[in-house]
Amino acid sequence: MTIYVPCYLRPLSEARTGNQSRVEQKAEEVNAIRCSACDDLIFKQQNPVDQWVNEQAYHGTDPVTSDREIRVEGAVNNPERHWWIVSQSLLEEINPSLREHADIFDLLITLNLCTDDPVFFSQNPGQTVSRAYDYDRGALRYKDQLSIGNPATALLWANEIPEAVEISDNVAPVYEMVREYRSKKIETDAEADIRVALHMYEDALSSNLWTATTNLYYVCENVLATGRSNMDQLMAGNTALSQEESAGWRETVNRLKHPDKGDSIDGVLDQEELMRPSLVSMRRAANEVLKEAMSDINA
Repeated sequence: MTIYVPCYLRPLSEARTGNQSRVEQKAEEVNAIRCSACDDLIFKQQNPVDQWVNEQAYHGTDPVTSDREIRVEGAVNNPERHWWIVSQSLLEEINPSLREHADIFDLLITLNLCTDDPVFFSQNPGQTVSRAYDYDRGALRYKDQLSIGNPATALLWANEIPEAVEISDNVAPVYEMVREYRSKKIETDAEADIRVALHMYEDALSSNLWTATTNLYYVCENVLATGRSNMDQLMAGNTALSQEESAGWRETVNRLKHPDKGDSIDGVLDQEELMRPSLVSMRRAANEVLKEAMSDINA
């Protein structure tokens, strides 16, 4: 059975904004989402959509005493930024089967890890509400066994939105690894580091610029560093960042974490004075580090 998962495409931004700001509307420029490395997922926009609903509940009857369903037409919110993730095998064949909100949220994390374009996926502008539908006889039926998910706020914008978003990595193996590390029994320090890093990554994609800057750095540090490691060299050796860019990022994080550290940055934080990489570059570095670490441990 085909499963439909609703999501919203949102811009990666460098200025904290309200949920319905004009910055959010930048995502409306995207007219295609391609997933060339994974044939199991299709992204499409469709509004309105037909849904199967309980007839008594739809008409406001209380209590509901019948399971009879009727087909009604429903509209989506913010249709220009709303996308349906259509799964014809990936979500149907996972083991254990799709069973709770974490699986949907893991899918969104996976998609964010698998694209370097300046956008991210959320299930609702301003919050993540885990939701999925079965496709049955030409209409959607809500999978009500899934519980609601986590809150998420607007993330910061800094780059031009492309007309087509590319999901460049194969989603299936990354999704399998994300699900495993967010739910498995942790037995080693390396596995614990990855789980913590995934939570930091999740927070980074729902926070302001400073939290994103520090969390994405901690993602890389948690996974790469061992003992008294030279993080600038490790970062440059494992990501597309130069050693100078890595040093600037580290210095910024030190200034944010400890006001008495960061020799090249004094006084009140001023975004123009911080020699950090762009938000998109930091996100790309975290993507590379996390996927490589999960793959290495699974090897």
